[in-house]
Amino acid sequence: MTLPPLPTPTARCTRRRLLIAIALACCSTLLPALATAAKPKRPRPASVAEGPWPLPPPLVLTRFTLANGVRVVVHTDTTAPLVALGVLVDVGARDEQKGQTGLAHFFEHMMFQGSKRAAKMEHLTRLEAVGADLNAHTSSDFTYFYETVPRHALELALWLESDRFARLDLRPDNVENQRAAVLEERRERYENRPYAMAELELPRLAFQNAAFSHAVIGRVDDLQKAPIDAFQRFYDAWYAPANLVLVLSGDVSGNEGRALAERHLGRLVSRNLPTRNDFREPAATGHVYASLEEKLGKTPAFKLAWRVPPVTHPDAFVLDVLAQALGGGEASRLEKRLVRERALATSYWAGTHGRRDVDLLEVHVELAEPGAAALAEAKKRVRGALHEIAIAGLPDEELRRAKVAFESSFVFGALDAGRRAELLALHEVCFGDAGRLADALSRYRAVTSADVQRVVQALLTWDAEIELDLLPTDLPQPKGAGLKPEAVTQHEAGLAMALVKAEGEARRRAEQEQAALRKAAAATPAPASPPPEPAPASTSALPAVDAPGAATGTQVQP
Repeated sequence: MTLPPLPTPTARCTRRRLLIAIALACCSTLLPALATAAKPKRPRPASVAEGPWPLPPPLVLTRFTLANGVRVVVHTDTTAPLVALGVLVDVGARDEQKGQTGLAHFFEHMMFQGSKRAAKMEHLTRLEAVGADLNAHTSSDFTYFYETVPRHALELALWLESDRFARLDLRPDNVENQRAAVLEERRERYENRPYAMAELELPRLAFQNAAFSHAVIGRVDDLQKAPIDAFQRFYDAWYAPANLVLVLSGDVSGNEGRALAERHLGRLVSRNLPTRNDFREPAATGHVYASLEEKLGKTPAFKLAWRVPPVTHPDAFVLDVLAQALGGGEASRLEKRLVRERALATSYWAGTHGRRDVDLLEVHVELAEPGAAALAEAKKRVRGALHEIAIAGLPDEELRRAKVAFESSFVFGALDAGRRAELLALHEVCFGDAGRLADALSRYRAVTSADVQRVVQALLTWDAEIELDLLPTDLPQPKGAGLKPEAVTQHEAGLAMALVKAEGEARRRAEQEQAALRKAAAATPAPASPPPEPAPASTSALPAVDAPGAATGTQVQP
């Protein structure tokens, strides 16, 4: 067979041109049709102003008190076959006596060391074996024990709780074991962690009342010297039924929760509670300064703190929004002033402590640079950020961001059954009604820029400030430490002038409003005088009237 000859270059070019011409002809024919058939783009929707997020659905609560005094809150939520169980003991560091600090926190550990019918650590191991998550923590105000368990393990958890609240194992060897554990925790969490010793020093500087002036973990000497019977007395006094709040939140009905609570915690023997300490705190006497030698940190750090109203006060919500604007994330004022503008800080924090008698607002900053100059500049910037708020409040967008950030944190935290149970317990004790939790978001949303400005002006002043420096071993105390800086004096003068100006403007506005009202009243024509009434006819000429009311002159309505 004879093969066809290979195409010559000229033939190949001719064929290629022909194919290109055919392709172009097809495109010229098809493209208009495709353009005609293409769907028009949908118009971009108009932007809509962001409105407030919807409030969460109402809480379904059942509240009651057992005969022995245990307060019970049952929150029904069947979204998962889990129940969060929390027992709040209304005792914290504020209830300790002088010379016996640390006992409230000690029982956070001791309550897992066995009871009459449960061996040492059996409470932990039996619940973890069914998939439970459990722990405890202590504050100045409360001690809180919690566990989130599968629904089928709820009765086991309540049985274990009732046994340790009825008959805790306080044998001397058990007490000594946990005394050593608490002292070791103090070394690990405070003494061997950079900048952490300031947490122990700040309460002493901030408060004069002995109930508040020590840290929750207690003083070393007090923990070492406390006799065995002191622990037994503390347990007998404060771990009484009338001092407990039980919360069940999850897949449990109100009737079921009532039956379980009565079956287990209802058998605890009631006892009278001791007299509480005097929680009145003397008024602040002026600016407080102190410094600590920082043996572990390589650069300085500092704390600025102010005593503020307790967590139950309406201004507590304002202070939370302020703290969010100051130190809440990358859009915060401290982020801008301490990190973006000068890279002065490696870490910062702003917030309240959540105390129920008298609280603290704290700003904590750890510096990236060594030396006294960086320390002074960072403090100047923090105080400058507060001064700006005192003068002008928060701009609308910054206030909105702070509220949204705080609200999202609050809502997502409350989605967790364990956190929700704790919030319910706190509201039951602090506000007297766990149902007040449903009002929390509304109270945050009601905060205004003027509220934030007012709180900063009234509370966050130089004379009310507690200033604590953490200085590395090679950095001596800065010259003039604790003295009022020139910048603060200028801030005070500027604020005084701004307040005088604002007062004058308010007075002028009031005068203008009064003048406008007087002008409007003068421009309004006086009402026409009514025509004179005709003289009454002689009674002798009146015909006799026989109708209701005629004899007494009473007007009869038709």
